Amino acid sequence: MKKYFAKGKTVAATAMAALLVSTTAFAAEKPQESIPATEILTIEEAQALEAQKEKELTFEEAVELATKNSSDLRSVAETADYLQDLKEDIWDITGSFSVPTVSYQQWVDDDIYAIYSSIQNISSSMTKNRYSEELTKISLEATVKNYYTSIFSDQSSLELAKKDMEVKKTLWEQGQRKNQLGLLSDYDLNTLRSDYEQAQYNVAKLEMALEQEYLSFYNFIGEDREKDYTLVYDVEYAPYELPQPMTQYINNKMNTDYTIKLQEQAVEDAEFNKNYMSMSSTNATSANNKHSYEEAKRSLKTAKDSKELAIQNAYNSILSLESQYDSAVTTLEQAEAAQRAAEVNYKAGNTTAITLDQAALAVEQAQNAVTQLEYAHDMQIYQFENTELLSSGSGSTAAKTTA
Repeated sequence: MKKYFAKGKTVAATAMAALLVSTTAFAAEKPQESIPATEILTIEEAQALEAQKEKELTFEEAVELATKNSSDLRSVAETADYLQDLKEDIWDITGSFSVPTVSYQQWVDDDIYAIYSSIQNISSSMTKNRYSEELTKISLEATVKNYYTSIFSDQSSLELAKKDMEVKKTLWEQGQRKNQLGLLSDYDLNTLRSDYEQAQYNVAKLEMALEQEYLSFYNFIGEDREKDYTLVYDVEYAPYELPQPMTQYINNKMNTDYTIKLQEQAVEDAEFNKNYMSMSSTNATSANNKHSYEEAKRSLKTAKDSKELAIQNAYNSILSLESQYDSAVTTLEQAEAAQRAAEVNYKAGNTTAITLDQAALAVEQAQNAVTQLEYAHDMQIYQFENTELLSSGSGSTAAKTTA
């Protein structure tokens, strides 16, 4: 099933404009330039346009559907309710839900330790569950964005592949005639046929890949494939500007990144185990808890160092993509100039129609390269601004290319 892609919300505006009856001004003496009449749609045509609009699915709407369909978020909510019940049970027993903060080791009565330990564990679990909820939401949005990016990127490549296939088909058909006239060898003819068959394969492969992406996407958002939405996704390229100096940006992200917050909570848990010991505990347990605390602090430092490197790498990738984009735009401009020259030569009878088609294909290839870089650049910025998605090896988002 073929899909139509809209990159802008233009359907409603088109429908409204189509229902307007244009007027033409007449002058008695000197004719004025005529105003193009707006096409008047029938009621059925207007209804069809409105129905098409209702089948549009924006990125934001897809995120909402994915959120409602998420079993992970439902699990987080159930865990939150369970932990709240435990907290209320502790409150009913003790009349409070807090543990005195100490910076040194204390050995306390076993019963007191049991209460303190329960409070710490429940409180820590509630905190980590909140962080998990935020991470799940970020992951859901990122997954939807990946689907949109991949689908639109592959759709652009498919359109190019189809045009490439048509050019290859024409070359093969012309080659057959030349071969019959003795103007082309069998070897060269077989090469043209092989090129055409490969182009057909490329189209079929992309069509199957797109359909699989759609099936996976619809499953992720919990919708039936028969809904056959028209995806709406606007990506406008603009060089990225850091909102603040890099050092400040990194420091701010260290304070808000939920993967770092989870590591900080682990340090807090280890510190409690180090500072609070039950009377029945052994010195070996105390030594082990102190070691675990030091390990937790080292892990936090490693996580922060890795995150800082990932942020730097991600920003460098943004700059690299912008450089690639500038180069791709230059290539596109050159291809367009070559196409204009081919059109002039064709009108003058100095070149063939297939040469003109090849020039047009070169423009399509260059435009596709620009489009792929726009999507890659947009995704890289998204990851850079949502640092939870970055790991120490992050920072290289490759644009898709089509031969």
